[in-house]
Amino acid sequence: MTSSPGSDLPIICDWLDVTFAPTDCPSPQLNLLLLGAGFSVARTKGGFRLYLPPGGFRGALTVEERSKWSRVSASGGVCSALRSLGVWEEYLSVLGSSPHKVSRIDAALDLAVDAADVIASLGKRYPAGRVNLSRKAMPVTRMLTVREDGRESGTYYVGRDAKAARFTARVYDKSLQMLERFGELLPVTTRFEVTACKDSGATLRDAALPAAIFWHIAAPALLTRPEGVAMWVPNQDQGWVTVPPSFNPAETLQRRVESSAELEAFLQVADAMGPSGRAYLLHLLQRRLGGASPSQEASEAA
Repeated sequence: MTSSPGSDLPIICDWLDVTFAPTDCPSPQLNLLLLGAGFSVARTKGGFRLYLPPGGFRGALTVEERSKWSRVSASGGVCSALRSLGVWEEYLSVLGSSPHKVSRIDAALDLAVDAADVIASLGKRYPAGRVNLSRKAMPVTRMLTVREDGRESGTYYVGRDAKAARFTARVYDKSLQMLERFGELLPVTTRFEVTACKDSGATLRDAALPAAIFWHIAAPALLTRPEGVAMWVPNQDQGWVTVPPSFNPAETLQRRVESSAELEAFLQVADAMGPSGRAYLLHLLQRRLGGASPSQEASEAA
C-alpha cells in the first residue's frame, strides 16, 4: 500500500502515556475531570488508580505514582471515550498544566481496504523484511492467521521488538481483530498505526493534532504523504489551546455520591448488621476522611 486518498483523513491519537516527576503529577485535577465525565475508579493491587470509561467504551486509564516518577497512561478506548464525551482537549490541558514528558503516543488511520491485500503488498515491497521509518531500517514481524474466506491476514509490525527505536509501526486487519476479540462485525478495515516512543520529541500538541506526526512516521515507508499535510516539528507544544475546567468540584461530589451504586451496596451491608450498622459505616467513612489509609485501617482493625 503506497498511496492514500487525501489529506483530510481522520487520523486519531490512539494511546497516550505522559510521565511526570513524582511531585508534578496533576492527579487532583485529573481525578475531578474523570469523575465529572462519568468514569469509575478503583485501586489496583499494584497500588495505582484505574479509571474505566462510561458508556460502553473499552480500555482503561491508569495513574501510577512512584517514588521516582509518575505516569498517566490512556489506552485507545479511553482516548476515544474522552473525544466522544467532549473533554479530550481539557484532558490534554490538565496533563499540560505540570512539567511533563510524552513517553508514548500512538496515531492511527483506518482505511476501507482489505488488510490481506495490504500486508501481501508490503511483503513484496520489502522482501528482505526490513523497513525504514527513520534513518535506520528495522525488522518486520508478521503475525498472520487464515480468515474464514481462506485469505491470510493479521498484523504487519515494523520494529516490534526494537526497544531503543524512537518510532515503530503496525498495519493490521482491524475488522478481523474486532471479530476475534469482541465478536463485532466491522466493514473491511485496515488500520495503519504508528508509535512515537520515549525521547522521540513528541508533545501533547501531537495528541491534539496527530496528523503531522503520523505522516512523518508512516510516509513514505507505508503510505504516500498527501499534499497539504503540515511537516512535523519535534518538541513543539504550540498549536492547541488550553481549555478551562468544565466540572465543578462540589457539583461533581454531590452527583457522584447521590448516584453511587457502591455506596448503596455499602448501605445494604450496614443494614444487614442490625441497628448499629449505619453508624459503623459512618464511623469508617469518617476515619477514611480523616486521612487514615486502607492499610492503616486494616492494621488497626486486626
